[in-house]
Amino acid sequence: MDANGSRYHALVVRDDWLGHVPEDGPWEWLPDDAAHPAALGQLVLKPLLFEFKASAAAALPEPTSRAGGVFDAYGNLYSLTADGTAIRVWSSGSGTITDFWPLPEPATAEPAPGAFGPCAPTVPATPLVMDALTVTTGHYLVVASIAAGGLLIFDLHGGGPPLPQPWTHMPAPEALLALDDGGIALFSAGMLHRLGPDLRPCVPRVPSPSAFAPGPAPEPPPPAPPCVLPLGADATAVAALPQGRILVMRFKLDGLYLSVIDWAGAETVSVGPLEDLIQDTTAGRSESQLSSRTLAVEWPEEGDGFNAIVLGASGDQAFRFKGDAAGNFELLREFIPLRRYQAGGLASLAPGQVLHRFPAARAFYAGGDRWLPLLTLSRPRCEREGELVGPEWDSATPGCVWHRVALDARRPPGSALKLQSRAADTPEGLRLQPWRDEPDLQPHPAGSELRWREPAITACKEVQTLTCLLQAATGRYLQLRILASGDGQQSPGLASLRAWYPRFSYLQHYLPAVYRADAASSAFTERFLALFEGELTRWEDRIAAAQLLLDARTAPRDTLDWLANWLALAFDGSTGPQRRRALLRHATRVHARRGTVPGMLLAATLAWEPDEVDAEPWLAAPESLPERLDGVRLQELFGLAPPLAASAWRPGQGRAALLARLGGSEQLRGDAAREVQLQQALGFLPLAAREEQALMTSWRLADLPDDEPRPRQDAFDAYLDATQPCAPLRQRWQDYLARRWRRIALLNAAWGTGWRGFDRIPSPLRLPAGSVALADWWRFEAQIVRALGPAHRFRVVLPLPGGPGRVDFDELARRRAAVERAVERDKPAHTVAEIRFGFELFRVGEARLGHDTRLEHGLLRRPELAALTSASLWPPFVLGERDLGGGQLTHPRPLPPPDRVGLDR
Repeated sequence: MDANGSRYHALVVRDDWLGHVPEDGPWEWLPDDAAHPAALGQLVLKPLLFEFKASAAAALPEPTSRAGGVFDAYGNLYSLTADGTAIRVWSSGSGTITDFWPLPEPATAEPAPGAFGPCAPTVPATPLVMDALTVTTGHYLVVASIAAGGLLIFDLHGGGPPLPQPWTHMPAPEALLALDDGGIALFSAGMLHRLGPDLRPCVPRVPSPSAFAPGPAPEPPPPAPPCVLPLGADATAVAALPQGRILVMRFKLDGLYLSVIDWAGAETVSVGPLEDLIQDTTAGRSESQLSSRTLAVEWPEEGDGFNAIVLGASGDQAFRFKGDAAGNFELLREFIPLRRYQAGGLASLAPGQVLHRFPAARAFYAGGDRWLPLLTLSRPRCEREGELVGPEWDSATPGCVWHRVALDARRPPGSALKLQSRAADTPEGLRLQPWRDEPDLQPHPAGSELRWREPAITACKEVQTLTCLLQAATGRYLQLRILASGDGQQSPGLASLRAWYPRFSYLQHYLPAVYRADAASSAFTERFLALFEGELTRWEDRIAAAQLLLDARTAPRDTLDWLANWLALAFDGSTGPQRRRALLRHATRVHARRGTVPGMLLAATLAWEPDEVDAEPWLAAPESLPERLDGVRLQELFGLAPPLAASAWRPGQGRAALLARLGGSEQLRGDAAREVQLQQALGFLPLAAREEQALMTSWRLADLPDDEPRPRQDAFDAYLDATQPCAPLRQRWQDYLARRWRRIALLNAAWGTGWRGFDRIPSPLRLPAGSVALADWWRFEAQIVRALGPAHRFRVVLPLPGGPGRVDFDELARRRAAVERAVERDKPAHTVAEIRFGFELFRVGEARLGHDTRLEHGLLRRPELAALTSASLWPPFVLGERDLGGGQLTHPRPLPPPDRVGLDR
């Protein structure tokens, strides 16, 4: 409701729009976020599949069983030549295609005249013809050959020549499939023949009677998959799926069908004809012809399910059908062109496998003399016209004058939107009213009216608020109709629609009655003043809602930085709007703890954790952050100073015990042997004595007094005045004594001395004589001086993000950089901070056991990365950019399992 009491009916979310769109209509919902179907998106003209218009030349021949290729675990692609006499390999490292087997015979030089040699030239051997190949999960390359009388098995781990595997009466192979259990399946003439993990043909189990007396009946073994699975004479191509399922393409009288079948013979409902699915979604509505012998399964890099790839018979285009676990298939409206395809077949990568040379490709086709990635080309096509009839909106006011319509929409060049309306006081009368054309929709200069929603789609510059003033929409009920049109390549998008009512009349409220005397002129004056009313009401709304700008929960996104300036808050560029609103609400707590340990933990946690994580509990109670099991840790380095050894001297043992350990000498400085003796007795070296000894040597003083000299010595006074700025440890010693004793008289009484001031006490070069003075000296050297190195230094320890999924190293680097900026901004000026990951702390002399210890794996030792072999997931080391354990020097090559028996041993 605005300042004048006008309200609106609206269509905003997906269900609002789809409730008025017929199922077979030309409209389709384009979600803004596929993970949240209720998110604000756009209603667009239905996208269509772009079909390449093939030339009049003859269609390509159907590929034979030798067509197609297969990848191994390292990304190398194996395929047969057109005549089947050689195996070619496309190396993932070099990108070259070479002969894998048989290797060419080395050239032999002709014998010299008069030398021994063959009487007749050697007859070349007839090349072996191979029919199909595949790579098993055990990393064996298996080739089926009728000419060889069975199988040829290559050990891709151990290398060497192939091992012949005879198979009597082997059927003519049309395709070989790799199964999950390590075996393979041979497809021939509508039959699927299974071979076990030992790569031997499966033999049916025949129970034999026992000659012994029957005993207790044993438990029946689990049913084994059948050795031969009949698929039917109409099965033309097959592909393997996980969990023992087979994707089957069937050629029937009315076209091609796709279905999923398991080894028990259970088949899901077939989907097809595929030609009809393509025809229904094609811009030209032409009848597509598909290849009945080319089928491949494509595994998306992210997400569930799989894609079935089918080629056009002309070899110019591929079609992708998205499948799910239930066996349902949906045609994806994507244009996948083929370049120089000559019926060479397809090859697809295994799930989770990525080629570093083609990171975006999941399938490849044989184009010319090389393999090319199967990529999607952007060729948008859509319906050209669409009509959308809105609901019958009720104002609950007879004779209501409907005010205006605001439409958040995207109107690209070549598209148009037309608005029509009709109004009446009864629903029956509304349906009898003719549609009235409204004025053209014009962009509203103020932008969207739904700023409180802050959807991503309205933040897009292409979406604008189009508005028009309703001319003669008078009645209790209103209905709108939108006529959309496009050029077939771009479609307008409808995001939200609002119809405002009733109209606040300046003519009725502010002008004398004489202006309403004539009906024609008053109608014009009413519409004319409504133009100004719309703009002035917007100003009145902003004035009435000015207090909302001061509340972080209701302030528009653009005003958050303005509010932060009032509270002296500085937002990082990577901080999202929700996190900024939370910081504004808890600004007092943030300022009160800035520079403290909870404040630094809070700043680092907010910078490290993604914006999707709720920050309210951290901001409300920053003291609870150290208790998070998987949270950021802060280590104050003075706490990492190692304690003194148990055998080191303590003041409670007395001065005599220390002198006994030091050989009776009281000197705290000396040669290397003396320093070793001091280290063993005290557990540390007196650094203040080392500093004082160096100053004395430069000043050429023979000795320093242990008490105030009597009479006064000018040389000692001059020495203190000249060296005081150069003796930081002496200054700390004097400050320590001043804080401990407060007055020099108390120190003299306890020490038995007569010093005139704390600033005249030098660092001791000998063991103090009294027990109190000796204890003060020990506390200063053992506790204060030893803690000076890590003082005012702290370390922020970052945890690695947990959970399954791919580790994004670039995202880790961005989040670490955000933590560095936050720590540098909020830390006290006199402190020094460093940022490390948890796995970096385990170094010699730095690992500690305590509440802030994190037992973490390095990036390359993460469980979700240990099973992957793709080099593209692990970036190479870059000096100064990558962390230890965050990269690799060479491509990983998984070793074979220890129980694997190679063909060469």
